[in-house]
Amino acid sequence: IRHRDPERFALLYGVLWRIAHEGERHLLDAAADPQVRRLDAMSQAVRRDIHKMKAFVRFREVHGEVEGEGRGPVYVAWFEPEHHILEATAPFFAERFASMRWSILTPEASAHWDLASLSFGPGAGKRDVPSDDALEDYWRTYYASIFNPARLNTAAMKAQMPVKYWKNSA
Repeated sequence: IRHRDPERFALLYGVLWRIAHEGERHLLDAAADPQVRRLDAMSQAVRRDIHKMKAFVRFREVHGEVEGEGRGPVYVAWFEPEHHILEATAPFFAERFASMRWSILTPEASAHWDLASLSFGPGAGKRDVPSDDALEDYWRTYYASIFNPARLNTAAMKAQMPVKYWKNSA
């Protein structure tokens, strides 16, 4: 369902119809079936997109406080997912960064954590996220300390971090 393919609902309905009305109770075990293969590929693409979001989101401190609250900084991140994964992935960030206020902005939706609850809102533009922050030097030091010389192998690096993500990590 989270895949961006506009045919996803028709495909899912067709598979469910076959299971419920055509007696193909074990259809999902039929890896050679074209519809099942397509569903598996779509599912794998969504899982990979979720993994990439968890790996490549980079929060930046927004100068200023939450209006009327004054209890510390707010962090904002930009991500351009391929699929509809923000709502499925945001709880990971709420758990991982439970002690900081943050927002993740994407072109079609946004997720916001206020230390107590997770909420969702409309999309935004990349311009709504600062290009650097006070922590930039710390991040550069961190990345330098974990640098893996294998990343100099461009082909290997592209396999792990496709070029489309490079624009969001600099």
